[in-house]
Amino acid sequence: MKKIVLDPPTTKSAQRPFFTINHDMPAAEALVHAIQLMRGIEDTIDEYCCALAGEPGLGMLVNAAHNVQMGRALAEHALKAGQG
Repeated sequence: MKKIVLDPPTTKSAQRPFFTINHDMPAAEALVHAIQLMRGIEDTIDEYCCALAGEPGLGMLVNAAHNVQMGRALAEHALKAGQG
């Protein structure tokens, strides 16, 4: 009897990450980049929430926006504390 579906490959292909992080990056510089990323996430969620005002499920987006705001505030605090 012949198989209709082929067996998967026996070896795993090497997965490449979407990004890499330089391990010699100073912590302050990493925090600055993280803060910029969180600002972008916050702006994107805010625009989406404004466009979907009153729609079901909006509370989950508001929660995500709150969490990214808190993360950004914590990262900014850590950055200020490290510079002081």
